[in-house]
Amino acid sequence: MLEDYVNSPLLGLMLFQLAIVWPMARILRRAGFSPLWALFALLPLGHVVAIGVMAHSRWPVLPVRETRKVKARRTA
Repeated sequence: MLEDYVNSPLLGLMLFQLAIVWPMARILRRAGFSPLWALFALLPLGHVVAIGVMAHSRWPVLPVRETRKVKARRTA
């Protein structure tokens, strides 16, 4: 009975998914996002969506940038 689970390719797939979700959840937690976003990695191409959202949004952990003052240009 146990040999059926050990020899199954699903065990390897589950271990691989766990190896992806756990570090991604830690990274998201350190960036200030909810670690539940890491569950998107279980969907096909879901990790691409999660990384895209994280890349194009403001990170709660980082301080807010000050806007640059635009200097007036002189014309000659």
